[in-house]
Amino acid sequence: MNPARFCVILGLFGAAFICCAVKGCRLAGPDRARILARGEKIARVWRQLPAKRGRILDKNGKILVWSELYCDLHYKGAGEADLSEDEQHTLIELFGKLDFSVPSSTPLRRHLRPDEVIALEPLLLKGAPLKILVRQERVVCNSDTVRRLAGKVALRDGVQCGISGWELENELLLRGLPGRFSVLLDRFGNYMPKSFKLISPPSNGKDLHLKESLEELEQKNTELSL
Repeated sequence: MNPARFCVILGLFGAAFICCAVKGCRLAGPDRARILARGEKIARVWRQLPAKRGRILDKNGKILVWSELYCDLHYKGAGEADLSEDEQHTLIELFGKLDFSVPSSTPLRRHLRPDEVIALEPLLLKGAPLKILVRQERVVCNSDTVRRLAGKVALRDGVQCGISGWELENELLLRGLPGRFSVLLDRFGNYMPKSFKLISPPSNGKDLHLKESLEELEQKNTELSL
C-alpha cells in the first residue's frame, strides 16, 4: 500500500476514534444528566389513582350500595397472529378458548383473579400485546327497592359520577377525588419496576347514611305500589 494513502487512512481512523472518545466523555460527564432527564421526560407518564366512591347504608348500618375493584384483560393485537405459540398456550391454559377478534375497548377476560394476574406478568414483561386495566363497578344489595332508588352511575374522566337517584342527589358526598402518580414505561408500554412516584393520594368518597332501614324502605315501596 502507498505510504501516503496508509497515513491518510490511519489519520481518518484516528480522527474517528478521537470523536467517539470525546462524545463518550460528554455522555458520561456534562451531558449525562441532560440526556437522562430528556429520556425520562419521554418515558415518564402520569396516571390517575382511582378513589372509591362512598357507600350507601341504611340507618342500621347495613350496606346497600358499594363499589368493587376488578381487573380486566384487554388485547391490543390484531388477531391471534400477534401472539407467539408460547403466549397462546399460556392464555389457553389460564382461560381456555378466547375470542381475539374483539375490539381493544372490550375486555378479553373480565374479573381476573389475583393468581391469574400473577400468571400473566411474564407475558406483559416480554411485550405481549396484552393490557390489564382496573375497573370500578357499583354493586347493589339484593333488593329491587334499593336498585330502583339508588340510581345509576357513569364513568366520566375515570371517575364514577351519579346520574340518577340517590347517587345523583348525594353526588358531592359520595364522589371521591382521584389521586395522581407518574411512572416510567418500557418499550412495550409496561410500567418499569421502582419508577412509581406518588404525586397526590386519592381521597375516597364519604358514606351516605339513610334515615330509614332496608325493611322500612321496602315496606314504603310496597305501600306505594298498591
